Amino acid sequence: MPRRLLSIPEREAAPDTGIEGDILRQDLSAAADLADSRKAVLSILGETLSAAMELARERFDRGRLDGLETARLISAIHDDIVMALWDYATTHEIRASNPTESERIALCAVGGYGRSEMAPFSDLDLLFLTNDKKASPYVERLTEFVLYMLWDLGLKVGHAVRTVDQSIKLAKEDQTILTALLDVRVLRGDRALASELYTRFRRDITKGSGRAYIAGKLSERDDRHAREGHSRYVIEPNIKEGKGGLRDLHVLYWIARYLDREGQLADPQQAEDYVGMGLFDKAAATRFQRAADFLWRARHNLHWMSGRATETLSFDRQVELCRLMGHASGPVEVAVERFMREYFTNAKEVGALTRIACAKLEASRAIKIPSLYALLPGSRRDLKNPNLTLTHGRLNFKDPLLIKNDPGVILQLFETAGRRNLDIHPDALSAINFRRNLIDSDFRRDPDNAALFQRLLQTAKAPAATLRLMNEAGVLGRYLPEFGGIVARTQFNMHHAYTVDEHTLRLVDQADNLFDGRLEDEIPGPTAVAKSLNKADREIIMLACLLHDTGKGQGDQCIEGAQLARKACRRLGLPKDTVDTVAWLVRSHLEMSEVAQRRDISDPQTIDDFAALMGSQSRLKLLYVLTVCDIRSVGPGVWNDWKGTLLQSLYLTTRDYLEGRTDLDRPARAASLSEQLLDRLSPDRAKRVEPILDRLGPNYWLSFDMTDLTRHARFIDRQLEGGAPVDAILEGVHTRVDRPHDATELWVLCADRRGLFADLAHVIASCGASVAGARLHTGPVGPEGTAQVFNVFYLQNTDGRAFGSRNESGRVNLIERARSVLHKSNDRLSIPTRIGSRRADAIPVVPRVRFSDSAQGDITIVEVEGRDRPGLLAALAAVLRDNDLDVLSAHIEGLGEKAVDAFYVRRQGPDGRLSKADRRRVRADLVAALSDPESVAA
Repeated sequence: MPRRLLSIPEREAAPDTGIEGDILRQDLSAAADLADSRKAVLSILGETLSAAMELARERFDRGRLDGLETARLISAIHDDIVMALWDYATTHEIRASNPTESERIALCAVGGYGRSEMAPFSDLDLLFLTNDKKASPYVERLTEFVLYMLWDLGLKVGHAVRTVDQSIKLAKEDQTILTALLDVRVLRGDRALASELYTRFRRDITKGSGRAYIAGKLSERDDRHAREGHSRYVIEPNIKEGKGGLRDLHVLYWIARYLDREGQLADPQQAEDYVGMGLFDKAAATRFQRAADFLWRARHNLHWMSGRATETLSFDRQVELCRLMGHASGPVEVAVERFMREYFTNAKEVGALTRIACAKLEASRAIKIPSLYALLPGSRRDLKNPNLTLTHGRLNFKDPLLIKNDPGVILQLFETAGRRNLDIHPDALSAINFRRNLIDSDFRRDPDNAALFQRLLQTAKAPAATLRLMNEAGVLGRYLPEFGGIVARTQFNMHHAYTVDEHTLRLVDQADNLFDGRLEDEIPGPTAVAKSLNKADREIIMLACLLHDTGKGQGDQCIEGAQLARKACRRLGLPKDTVDTVAWLVRSHLEMSEVAQRRDISDPQTIDDFAALMGSQSRLKLLYVLTVCDIRSVGPGVWNDWKGTLLQSLYLTTRDYLEGRTDLDRPARAASLSEQLLDRLSPDRAKRVEPILDRLGPNYWLSFDMTDLTRHARFIDRQLEGGAPVDAILEGVHTRVDRPHDATELWVLCADRRGLFADLAHVIASCGASVAGARLHTGPVGPEGTAQVFNVFYLQNTDGRAFGSRNESGRVNLIERARSVLHKSNDRLSIPTRIGSRRADAIPVVPRVRFSDSAQGDITIVEVEGRDRPGLLAALAAVLRDNDLDVLSAHIEGLGEKAVDAFYVRRQGPDGRLSKADRRRVRADLVAALSDPESVAA
């Protein structure tokens, strides 16, 4: 008795592609008689494909097609082209009127093309299914002809030539091939052969193996998420492969398709099919279709605007795409933010829908689904809460109707989940979504709910994971409307890698790691401070982390954020001193990083001013911990040991000052440090270097620790080995890789002269190094009319690592070029240029220049902001030189596409102060240098 074959899927009723199939085939048949038939056929097919795609784009642009309809239309267009080509080939080029068994062949679509979903520049995935593993000449000629014609049409074709046996064997070994065959669809050729593949695939592969397939697919998904940043809230997401992107919807479809042996899931785009399978109710199915349509619309636009298969929403693409996606009004930053907020909202929906569908599969098919967003392996002991229960090991409401009568059970659910390390069942999240409107002003003012929320912050084993789940469920932003204002809010800059809410939750995670000592090996200083905090201070830190950026998009983020934090803490019923401290931390959360990176912390006035802002050691500790958490949560690579050293130095110096252990008498402190250093050296060496060191002035001694001072003394002594007189101006250049701080130090010992800093900055830029900071020390003018200079530059590569740490020749080249500057070489060194970044250029950066007076009346602090570029520091230094300003210290900070540099300057001459006219002129020149990418030190 012959074996019954399942009917392999074919193309459903296709949308109108604009291609007249009969006319197209007639034109191709006519071309067969031409001398250069191949060229004629390619021309006909190419013009037909181009016209059909232009029509599809026009219909899409005019809103006549949604994203899902367009994906199907593009697939149908390619169907028409591929099938017409096949018919032409088998009729006119490679004929087999009565094919033998070895000549049987079927042309099948697989993968995305198989399920009739294509973006404008998607791959065309084809399977040439043969009956004999040793392909006949007919099969070889046919497949070769079709493939070369498709390639010559400019299509990117993924293909395989296999028998049914080979296909089944590979599907058992390779899950990628298995998944591609889930969507196999016959286009042309031997349908019986294709049906045999489909029948055996369903019988031998999918039957009884659902659990293993699901586990494999979810594991693949987790690996993919890790590659894309492990968050759906990365600022430049991959719309296809990223977390919450189209591929996550595909995973859901593939799982359902794998389990669908009864053919209920006939169309991946029809939400009703998912309802029929029991995966979604009608509301969830509508959400699924809405999210899929948004992602497909964005992907189509992204492909068409790029002219290729681009999947990443880079900053430059966001600027263009936001207008096409309906956000046409307002400044570009506002339009991008609105569009990206819509994107992240849909990405969040994808995560919620995946949870719901997998829970339905678990319940209805008795298939254990691996936890999708588990917090930690949970305790399974008695919950001791009559309102809650465990369903398949996940926390759930005993009765969803409880929420209507007692909305506070929502917070009970999350508090219990956090304290007991339990995942939450999707049914509970669905119930919350249905009743989320009950989280209103009365709910927020309820003291019992406030107590539950505070207990959650204090007792959750993984507070960031619990809060993230609350955020995914839409609860956190409704309970704390101040936080709700930053949910899915994007940050249109290259400095931050995540949305504001995701960045905030990462702060909470960093704080928790510090408190528990998990970062002790990496950052021991901040860890020790964090572990010394008491329970009340830890709660203050958690609240400050949660509320620190709530002022984003509200004007002055620190002032507005402090007001919002005060409002939220009062509503939580916290004591007044706690409210005041949290609000102060939010108001001041940028101060410590700015002082550490943009001010001279060896200047006692800097410490005096910063200590006055702190007011107490307690607040200093809190701000230090908050600042470390903030910087470490911005994005990969933002935190480095150089920043950690600056922050720790500021913390320790300010702590000593607040304890009364710092003497602000600069000359006395300098003399004490000098005496300590000389005691460390041998008597002969101390005698030789003392006159040189004395020339550098008190500020030199206050800028370095004793280890650095000792190294400098040895370096200076080496310059004296030639028998130079002690009153001579010494010259020398040295580099040292400081691996713990990931910076290379460049030491320059020489005579002072006009423009020295500008020339050195130019040399550094010419070597491809970036200046992370500089300490510049110029002593008083000696009897010979010249001052001794000792400058220390801290250099990194463009990737934030120590310059030349893996390339000694780079440091040798730097030393040689720096020495040429000491000899006043007039050679102008070219500065390497980086290819312009469309991503960075898409982000508006307004040049800014600010002046402030230091405590010393003749020193001015000049702070500049502008778009970063190679040689920018050299160009700025040249401006200061040309305005007769001596640079006493430089503090360099890179914030993605933006550079923020601060210079302590003094005007040459007896009066070092800058008049109003001087400031206007310097400001204009600096703005010009910031605005002109061709501006370099001349």
